[in-house]
Amino acid sequence: MKILLLQGPLGPFFQTLSQALSDAGHEVYKIHFNGGDECWRCVGHSERFTGKPDTWNTFFRRFIKRHGIDSLICYGDCRYYHQQAIRICKLKKIRVWAMEEGYLRPDFVTLEQGGVNAFSPLYAKRDSLAEMTWPAPYEAPLKVGKTFARRAWYASRYHINKNLLRWRYPHFVNHRPWSLYQEARGWVAGGVVKWKHRWSDHSLLKTLPRHKGHIFFVPLQVTEDFQIREHSDLSGVEEMVAQVMNSFAEHARREDVLLFKHHPMDRGYVSYQPQINRLVTLLGLEGRVFYGYELPLPTLYPLLKGVITINSTVGLSALLHQVPTFCMGRALYDLPGLTTRGTLAKFWHKQSPVCSETFERMRQSLLHLTQLNASFYRHLDMGAMAVVEKIQQHNVQALSAQKSQRAATPSGVVGALAILSAFCLLTEEMLTPVTML
Repeated sequence: MKILLLQGPLGPFFQTLSQALSDAGHEVYKIHFNGGDECWRCVGHSERFTGKPDTWNTFFRRFIKRHGIDSLICYGDCRYYHQQAIRICKLKKIRVWAMEEGYLRPDFVTLEQGGVNAFSPLYAKRDSLAEMTWPAPYEAPLKVGKTFARRAWYASRYHINKNLLRWRYPHFVNHRPWSLYQEARGWVAGGVVKWKHRWSDHSLLKTLPRHKGHIFFVPLQVTEDFQIREHSDLSGVEEMVAQVMNSFAEHARREDVLLFKHHPMDRGYVSYQPQINRLVTLLGLEGRVFYGYELPLPTLYPLLKGVITINSTVGLSALLHQVPTFCMGRALYDLPGLTTRGTLAKFWHKQSPVCSETFERMRQSLLHLTQLNASFYRHLDMGAMAVVEKIQQHNVQALSAQKSQRAATPSGVVGALAILSAFCLLTEEMLTPVTML
């Protein structure tokens, strides 16, 4: 196979993956979009894209045709360059493998053909996830452990190199809005915020048990999260906060309280405290709204009445701990028998119980179909081999299915389809110069 790698997770994972793919007999190609992508050189053929965004479509079409690419691997399916590439690949019947952080964390990563999250092929038929049965539970012997230090080092090296070589990629469009200075300042500010609020968080954790059974928990997501931009109808976290607080003020019982938790990766970049304080005063919610930073989820779950999320993986964690959950966006785990359906206004008064059997069946389906017991930041050889094995396993299954289909198809039909296919390819070649303008 001829496999093209686009952007990967920060760090050397794609470098390790390229070696594993090459060792397995595949031809590997890599496209760089900025100086950070050049930090960890991949095995095989590498090429730079230095053009303007509106030329990426033409560049990519010519690249995959010139090299005969038949598979694509990328980290995240919502970045501008990845979205355009995936769209073209699907039109050309080129396999797309999208990677993402694990749906189930901390010891898993996501690998799906076609897309992830609400772009996953499973999303439209997600109700079936809880109906599938598996011969044995998914085995996950690898315990990843802490990765923060490695991620910080990889991110630092990536962004510094991206900045040093920005002259080479003058037109690069970043999926994150921050400059190198803002990224660095955000990391430092995040540590300051964590230290500054350590005592208030400690005090809050002592206060919360008084409200046991009356706490609605709202885990905030990263401000530039594609999960919000692409997989919800909300404009951002601010709109989510406003909707939740207004609905809570109007419909919730007087004894209930709201607890917001700031996302740890967002601490140094944005604060929703001023907005929440204004809404508390405006809506008369004094003493009923709390805001924290370092609040351990296992400590919170026994105290909660419900969880409200857009589509965070915290929702999966809450369901695991039998906490009723309401999704304001599109999520793979938003299923009957798991989450509460209906409106937010009704959720304050009636929460659907979580069926543990339904959850475990859904969880096993996600593990078997979408997850790898691996990490992008540690045990890289094991993670890369897991990716290669899953891709090869899928290819064998696809080839077997094609042979079965051919055996069941009359030869006359096969001949007609071949003629039609050749005609379509000829037409495409004639029209390609026009469509590339």
